[in-house]
Amino acid sequence: MAINVDNIPTIARSTFTRRETRLKDMPLFMGLSKKDLEEAIVHTHCNRKHHKKGSVITAEGKQCDSLFFVSEGWVRITTENDNHAYRMEETIQAPIIIEPDKLFGMTTLYHSTYIAHTTCEVLEITKDEVMRLIEQYLIVRLNLLNIICRRTQHLEHLPWTPCNDNAVDAITAFIKAHVHYPAGKKVLYIKMAQLAKELGYGRLEISKALNALAEAERIILKRGIIEIPALQLL
Repeated sequence: MAINVDNIPTIARSTFTRRETRLKDMPLFMGLSKKDLEEAIVHTHCNRKHHKKGSVITAEGKQCDSLFFVSEGWVRITTENDNHAYRMEETIQAPIIIEPDKLFGMTTLYHSTYIAHTTCEVLEITKDEVMRLIEQYLIVRLNLLNIICRRTQHLEHLPWTPCNDNAVDAITAFIKAHVHYPAGKKVLYIKMAQLAKELGYGRLEISKALNALAEAERIILKRGIIEIPALQLL
């Protein structure tokens, strides 16, 4: 049954419109007709929470049993390698959907930790609700498939990229291979000796390459830290 927004009381209608606007920005709902979107909003149980700056939205290793959508604010994403020898931090502006591919498959644990860098508004939809939505709406099903396929195709392409001819290219490729989003500010916490080990270059070669990138203003070097102001310009 179609929802007539005009029949909703004024205050409730305002809340309904704000919620509709937020959900329209969610990749899962993109392409839904106005009728289907209104219907989905009314019948989908969705928890809305405001996270203060510094609070954890969800953490690495936590079971993914809900879909988190950050509709407002900035999020800091921290990802560590398996032996905690280095980590990457990214600061991303909403809207962001958090690791939707972790809802299904053999590994349903979050890969990274997501912290509110500013005050954030987060919508949470349980896995059961997501299952109902993908069963009811073909567009939602296709959107989720597209999100997962895009990630899979990106990972499939990585082993086939050309080998790097020099240490500068190797460092650039290493950074780009360890991020969630291919733009914006990134901070890599890694010791120079560890980076040399990861890339198979000598420590001196890595040092010269890092200094060359810093002189070109593509990175900012600090002790044990490589700051990338804008990854798209690296």
